[in-house]
Amino acid sequence: MDAVIYAGSHRKGGNSDHAAELLQEGIRRAGGNAAIHFVRDAHILPCIACGFCDKTKSVTHKKRCAIAHKDQAWELFEPIFTARTILFASPIYFYHLPSRLKTWIDRGQQFWQAHMDKEPWIAELPQRKAHAVLVAGQPSGEKLFEGARLTLKYFVQNFNMALDEPLALRGIDSVGDLIKRQDFESRIIQYAERVWNESH
Repeated sequence: MDAVIYAGSHRKGGNSDHAAELLQEGIRRAGGNAAIHFVRDAHILPCIACGFCDKTKSVTHKKRCAIAHKDQAWELFEPIFTARTILFASPIYFYHLPSRLKTWIDRGQQFWQAHMDKEPWIAELPQRKAHAVLVAGQPSGEKLFEGARLTLKYFVQNFNMALDEPLALRGIDSVGDLIKRQDFESRIIQYAERVWNESH
């Protein structure tokens, strides 16, 4: 897969969904293909801190999570292993990522442990970059995007990825706000084009 976009909003058809579509369009214009995964559509159970992934070590079996067979978290993880790059399109809720997206990221503990154990199936993944468009209704706030940025940074490190500086957009709140801002739309498309060109 060329690229995968994770849309993190709980609201269907909102500004973050539109941002994901603009990212997809930018990659298409640059000559690539990107699949959008709407995290809200997946059944994701929270990490139960059972320690199973701390004790389960394998060079071939990637599902180190005790509840992997009970939900669809792994289906969202799997494209990360083959995509040339990954992107996130997410709103900011209380200075952070939406709960469903964060719940899925928390399930990445299994990959952190595998990374720490230097298991080849994850330690030998190629070095790549991850990217994000973060959309906030709040027009101000010095650290408005900092919580989301740090979470994404350390999540993608498990897959030998470095997080590029996110494209952070403020004052986009009500449905349709992003469509009214052609300057923001252009920035998202140009961001995606740059992402794709730099991934080659």
